[in-house]
Amino acid sequence: MQNVFRALAIAGATAGFGASLAQAQSAVGMPANGFYAGAGVSANLMVPTNQSMYSQGISNIFQGTTLAATGAAGGPSNPRPPNAATISPSAQLGYFQKLDNSRWLLGGKFTYNYINATATDHFVAVPQSGSFALVGGGPITAFTGNVVIQSYQITADHQFAFVPQVGYTFDRSFVYFGAGPSLTHTEVKLNNVVGFANINGAAGTSITGAPTSYSSSQWLIGATFAAGATYFLTPSWFIDFGYSFTLTDLWNSTYASPFTNTASGFNTVGVLSGNYGGGLNTHTLTVSINRRF
Repeated sequence: MQNVFRALAIAGATAGFGASLAQAQSAVGMPANGFYAGAGVSANLMVPTNQSMYSQGISNIFQGTTLAATGAAGGPSNPRPPNAATISPSAQLGYFQKLDNSRWLLGGKFTYNYINATATDHFVAVPQSGSFALVGGGPITAFTGNVVIQSYQITADHQFAFVPQVGYTFDRSFVYFGAGPSLTHTEVKLNNVVGFANINGAAGTSITGAPTSYSSSQWLIGATFAAGATYFLTPSWFIDFGYSFTLTDLWNSTYASPFTNTASGFNTVGVLSGNYGGGLNTHTLTVSINRRF
């Protein structure tokens, strides 16, 4: 009889342990739905694309107070700034929902990434061609030159995206892909801009005088394509591994500023103006820890 009670006790303990183990295994399975919020770290690669630039100068040359000549020159260029890589903090809010009697799910997430990447192209030259004419008559003289930009900088800092998703679930994870709109804040700077001309064999004559700098900032609409995978540590906590590719619309900025320059007894008065435009692609790898509510 004692052996019988011992066997029953062992069987009961084994059954209880088995039930507890089964419950524990079930507890870490993937839930059917939920809102979640998370924070993580992102590795970013910013790629400037479709860069274009145009500069021109229009000037009047005075000898004393008398107008002696007029001139103008302009031309385009296509800068090629290098790529820029950064590590940044990121955050996300989202929701997922399993479809009934299926391993598929639908969802979406709103993401924020502080990219803080700057691409810099040094000593950008915008070729110029033009001519000047003496006021008193005479032949029109052609000349060439360059508008030289000491540094051309493109910065992307704040990036937001909303990405609807389709996913496929497993016991403790799901994989997903999606696409949606994005918004990226950019700032573009032209630092220390000077216009030079090659006139009558005098190479590199400064026409615009002291260097001038220009900048513009704007929010660019774009599109984000994303894919990734999650792994649930508990029903409330999971890790998200994601990749996203974002392309932006093109910016198009203009600039203009007057200049006055005195050299060899002549006063040159004019306006330096132009425009610059381009877009961005960003590649991002993100690892985040998320809390389901």
